[in-house]
Amino acid sequence: MTTGDPIRVAPRSRGAHRTITEALGAAPAGAVISIAPGEYRESFRLIRRVSLIPQHGTGSVVIALPAAAGALTVAAPDCRVRGLVVRGVDPGEALLRVEDAAGLTLEQCVVSQGRVEVLGSRTPNPRPDRPVTDIPLDHDLAADLADPTAGGVLVARRSTLRAARHTALHLTGDALARLDDTAIEDVEGIGVAVSGTAVLRADQLRVHGGSGSALRARDASRVLLRASGLYGSGRNGLLVQDAAEALLTDCRVENAARSGIRLDHTARAEIEETTLRDARLTGVEVRDQARVTLRGVRVVGGETGVRLRSPEESTLLHSSLTGQRGNGVELENGAEARVRGVRVARSGKHGVMVGEGARGTFDHCDVIASGFPALHVGRDAAPRFRGCRVFDSAHDLGVFEGASPVFENCVAINVGSPRLPTARRGAPAGEGAAPRTRDDGPPPPRPAGPSGPAGPPAPAGPSAPRPGAAAHGAPEPAGRDGDSGDPPAESLTDLLAELDELVGLETVKRDVGGMVKLMQTVRMRQEAGLPAPPLSRHLVFAGNPGTGKTTVARLYGRLLHALGLLSRGHLVEVDRSALVGEYIGHTGPKTTEAFQRARGGVLFIDEAYALTPSGVTQDFGLEAVATLVKLMEDHRDEVVVIAAGYPDEMARFVDSNPGLASRFTRSLLFSDYSTDELVEIVEHHARRHRYELTEGARKALAAHIGAIPRTEGFGNGRSARQIFQRMTERQAMRVAELTAVQPTDLMTLDENDLPDPTS
Repeated sequence: MTTGDPIRVAPRSRGAHRTITEALGAAPAGAVISIAPGEYRESFRLIRRVSLIPQHGTGSVVIALPAAAGALTVAAPDCRVRGLVVRGVDPGEALLRVEDAAGLTLEQCVVSQGRVEVLGSRTPNPRPDRPVTDIPLDHDLAADLADPTAGGVLVARRSTLRAARHTALHLTGDALARLDDTAIEDVEGIGVAVSGTAVLRADQLRVHGGSGSALRARDASRVLLRASGLYGSGRNGLLVQDAAEALLTDCRVENAARSGIRLDHTARAEIEETTLRDARLTGVEVRDQARVTLRGVRVVGGETGVRLRSPEESTLLHSSLTGQRGNGVELENGAEARVRGVRVARSGKHGVMVGEGARGTFDHCDVIASGFPALHVGRDAAPRFRGCRVFDSAHDLGVFEGASPVFENCVAINVGSPRLPTARRGAPAGEGAAPRTRDDGPPPPRPAGPSGPAGPPAPAGPSAPRPGAAAHGAPEPAGRDGDSGDPPAESLTDLLAELDELVGLETVKRDVGGMVKLMQTVRMRQEAGLPAPPLSRHLVFAGNPGTGKTTVARLYGRLLHALGLLSRGHLVEVDRSALVGEYIGHTGPKTTEAFQRARGGVLFIDEAYALTPSGVTQDFGLEAVATLVKLMEDHRDEVVVIAAGYPDEMARFVDSNPGLASRFTRSLLFSDYSTDELVEIVEHHARRHRYELTEGARKALAAHIGAIPRTEGFGNGRSARQIFQRMTERQAMRVAELTAVQPTDLMTLDENDLPDPTS
């Protein structure tokens, strides 16, 4: 038989091999092995260049590895497997392994219940001289498959990897991989893990779900994605760490449980023409000494659009950020950025927040309809704003004492209380001017709040938010976590009225009111020289997402400040990633730093149960808990800690450590909102933004909300805010088609503006 004739595998046919292993033993290099339909329970090693194909079409052949058989291994160059289903026994074990100096092409295959490994030589991993932008994405790796001198090589086309644990695909050393039109699904862990100096190219890759990040690059690896999607990851969409680099072009990253894209250490990333939508925390987060370049990127929703915490200069060009609950663009910890042609719209807090010591240039940027002052400049910050515009906001600018911003040719349009230098009386339009100093005379009035000065109060009228507007994503008087300076005391009566204005939460409001009365009595006993009774101010907030936990926590801190029991009353919000380090000795200082930022106020730990993973005895989160317990004891009168999360998980969290159980003696249950309450929240947003719902819209809205499944992914108040946002978008499209638009048309939301229930 020549190498051009297929070698047949058919257990019940004469003249054919009974097993694949038997056929491989007889196959010369270059042979094609044709396999009859059926399930083959065997494991084998490809030691010569061969091709495995089904005799009767894709999916007709299943290779089911027996228990304890080891991975199906490729140890030769240019092997091919087409149209087969490969199934393992233990999803946490390697199912298919491509060894160093071997090459495999997978076409139209399904690999399930185990991971795929591509191995390379383990050498030191300095950052390669060739940056990721110089790597050709269209290279098909044909030469590398035939002669894999630089580590194992994998090419997957129109294939699916599913139901693995830890990771579905792992590239190590100097391995190479290319994934074309390939899907990764249902991973209990990370979708794709790339380490060493490995290079991953992907075109139309789709990673769905998973409990970890969809894709993680570490060491000095490089990742290039085009026209790909990372959907619904349990942590980050793309996590780039160490000296790794990533290039994304025309991709989508949606519904990440943490950040859409996160960069740590000295990582680098270029993101082009990509959409990042509805990450729970941050669209893009850059930390340590990492750096990112965004070009034509669209960030929609999330808590923060782009958060930069690195002193390395990042670049944001011609991008848009829309509908963030917090800040649009946020620079912290001395970060530096070059921002040009960026549009920030409808951010719940600041459009651009330049934090303490940060600097950068903002050229020809627009900030539209922000909840807090559109531009916020923190202490010792030195940004330059050139040709920027602020539209449709109550305030355009808030500047901390000690900041030194520069404004050139900036304007405010339809701003209630303009403070931009070009907008002041006597400053000609288009002329830059220095910000107000002490010699300018007393500044205009500023609202009290933990963020310090933030601009004058909004004028009275329909656009001014009513008390309690902090609920459900509306502007709040509180500022950024950890802003320095003691805020003025607020009226206890006003704060209790603000609490009472919140939609729903009747039990929570009653409990908080009772605690306030108790603490008033404690305060009076102290002033009378009497000993204070034992009192734990730390709380557990148990409830599903979007039920107002963060809003009430912020109010609680302000109430304690008004009572004189906290010096500042500000709120610092953290989660596991802000407390737990990546290596031994890192967690304690990291937790302490977060705690110190909260001194005088409230430390709010979201998803606190993640610090004590169920069934795990060796985890850095336990060190964070131990550190917190000691700090809570050492600073018992300086910080209030609120731990928040799902009810069942929070009970397990408190019970995990005796120190927690003794300090968290009171839990507040945040129930899901009823349909009527969610309708009221939507109407609250409408009033705040000067919209009116017709009677038909109210009835249709109630029916729409009542039909939403109350599953684990239901967002409560967050869902109500998203419905309102989509209603305004649909109304804008409807009004744009009218030939003669009346003022009432711009303000009216009717039943036609309800989103499609199937969308």
